[in-house]
Amino acid sequence: MSAKQNWCDPGHWAVFAFATTSFMLGFVNSNFIGASAVWIVVPVSLIFGGLVQLIVAMMEVARGNTFGAMVFGTYGPFWIIYGLYVPYFSSNVKTGGGTAVALFLAMFAVLTFFFVVASFRTDWVLIVVFVLIDAALILLAIGAGTANNTATHVGGYITIAFAVLAWYHAFAGLISGTWGRSLLPVGTIGPLSLEVAPAGAKGDV
Repeated sequence: MSAKQNWCDPGHWAVFAFATTSFMLGFVNSNFIGASAVWIVVPVSLIFGGLVQLIVAMMEVARGNTFGAMVFGTYGPFWIIYGLYVPYFSSNVKTGGGTAVALFLAMFAVLTFFFVVASFRTDWVLIVVFVLIDAALILLAIGAGTANNTATHVGGYITIAFAVLAWYHAFAGLISGTWGRSLLPVGTIGPLSLEVAPAGAKGDV
């Protein structure tokens, strides 16, 4: 057996990173905590949300997992861009700053739609996660582009919801690895579901 076949599934690590960073920013966007809390989200987005997902994306390429490589290779840069934009570039975007952020969010909403379609070969939990991510990005783009606080707050609520579901999905994968069998249901649909792909298989998500 090759070294690559002995690798664990790194995708759950990346999902934990994505979900945790999203949950924190969701609390800010939903106005549950003050806007100044974004300054703790910035370093988390750069290291945990961004760098970790890029590392996992490269591991998924080596494992032959196209879906995982594409997802983590997309959302990792998303968080790095966010973490750099807030402290270094947002002050340079004067008039129309909200429109610029709206464009950024809208582009990732388009990419997320592609992931929604691809996820229909995985499981129901992951499908719902991607649908909610897309809905959140669209609402946050509308909120940023039109200065609509209601859209931003609802987008924040949806962000918290998909983060919790993503935590569940990653936790299900984690304990299936330690217990050697699936313990938490995710609604298996296709061969990329963690319920039917053993740990280390290139179909893991």
